Amino acid sequence: MKCCLAMICRAAKNTCRGTATRYENPVSSGSALIVVLWVLGLLSMFVVAFAFDMHIEARVTSTWRKKLKAEYLAKAGVELARMALFETTDSEINNVDSANYLAKGSDEQLRYAAVALAHGAGAELSREFGAGTVLVSIQPENARMSINAMIHTADRELTYSCWESIFENAGVPSEQWDTLVDCLLDWVDQNESTHLNGVESQYYESLDPPYKAKNRPLETVDELIMIKGFNELIPDSNRTVFDAVADYLTIYSEDQKVNINAVARDVLMAVLIIDAQMADQIIAERVGTDGREGTEDDKPFKDLNDLLSRIPVLSPAVAERISFGATGRFTIQARGKVGDVERVITCVVKQGNKQISILNWFEGPPEDRPITR
Repeated sequence: MKCCLAMICRAAKNTCRGTATRYENPVSSGSALIVVLWVLGLLSMFVVAFAFDMHIEARVTSTWRKKLKAEYLAKAGVELARMALFETTDSEINNVDSANYLAKGSDEQLRYAAVALAHGAGAELSREFGAGTVLVSIQPENARMSINAMIHTADRELTYSCWESIFENAGVPSEQWDTLVDCLLDWVDQNESTHLNGVESQYYESLDPPYKAKNRPLETVDELIMIKGFNELIPDSNRTVFDAVADYLTIYSEDQKVNINAVARDVLMAVLIIDAQMADQIIAERVGTDGREGTEDDKPFKDLNDLLSRIPVLSPAVAERISFGATGRFTIQARGKVGDVERVITCVVKQGNKQISILNWFEGPPEDRPITR
């Protein structure tokens, strides 16, 4: 580009000198100068456009490299979580005094996370690799309510009582509860007879696109959005009923009870039918003074007696709704970040027989990340 510009400039100068010598006409010399200036202007535009394109390509290449690094950081985070879960099989980790286990390794953060997971709690880990970071969250799946265990096709009233506390805590108006429960039952029962406020395939086939009622148990929590009522907005909000209740639910829990050592605040309120203050007290008691899971001062509840001695206002009847450990299924969320580029992997894994298998896997940018249920 520079060579071409120099050649054109020399040619333009020669033209001006030649024109002036032959004609000695100032008007002609001025015209040649204008031509030269136009050529220089056009070339300048070409140079600026070329530089801009190179700048954009450099930015795209840099973003692509960051994206690739972030993806591998997220995958490394999943492997870090697998290491923590494998550590829970150590024979020393379940001792009342975990000092022997903790003395085995120098990675303090990983060790404390493994202890927390072994005692039914969740854990968080972080690592820095060069210019990037990875943040990992590991949560037992039985920290949420098993959705299929809350649907009793032969007992409408029991189903209603199972969902009542969820709807209330999620802010769903009570006048919608009957319709939601009846439509849910009609979706999973194996007939085309409708409940009083429910709908069957005839309704769904009138939609665009049409589909039939499933007439089988739910396979994902996201399936709720296909059921009449769950895809409707809650009055005076921008959230659907599905958005409001989805975080309470899972299909991966193998236990009808909820793990009190890992359950989140809102779910705990719905399970035990308690207020926010009581839920905060229970969580503060189990996570210790730093307010974080998977750290040195964690104090997970060992059993019902331990729970009632530390939270005496609770009734022994809570034993029907809670458990004190994980059941072998965990949600892993690994967030790899390089600069302003982030990639997230969210997966559900099953631990058993000293092996970890993948039940659900999603990876992508954080804005596309689903709630794994």
